[in-house]
Amino acid sequence: MNNIVPGILWFLAIMFVQAFLFDPILLGIPYAPFVYVILLILLPYNWETWVVLLVGFSIGLCADFIFLSGGTHAMASLLVCYLRPICVRFTHKDTLNPKDLKLKNESFDSLIKYTILIILLHHFFMLVFVVFDWQNIGWFLTTWLVNSLLTIVAIALILLLTQKK
Repeated sequence: MNNIVPGILWFLAIMFVQAFLFDPILLGIPYAPFVYVILLILLPYNWETWVVLLVGFSIGLCADFIFLSGGTHAMASLLVCYLRPICVRFTHKDTLNPKDLKLKNESFDSLIKYTILIILLHHFFMLVFVVFDWQNIGWFLTTWLVNSLLTIVAIALILLLTQKK
């Protein structure tokens, strides 16, 4: 219960930053980091699967309202939340039970590996739902890689700045 208020404040702050600072239309560029993905990354590992899926879908739906994107962010977020246990097992091979993981106890390296994997998957699914066409494969790959790189850098900076020592 004591984590609900800070969680809501994080959600509001990240969505505000996403809407007013990192909006590609406001920036006038085709590429921009999707920092709201950090909310999917920071979801507790010990939550029930249905709660993670519901929260992930809600986060994506809020991003869809910001970008007027018709459900692509919600679908990508939902898929990433569904694949999250596999990503945890892939990046934390030495952990016996993923539900025992706590982000504050993890090394920054393992957190960055997990972050990169989640971002690459999220952006891939999002762009597949938006515009996948074999004739635009060059644009698809370029947009996927540039947006992913921008998001990885932005989220890594946020994690570094907010990390408790």
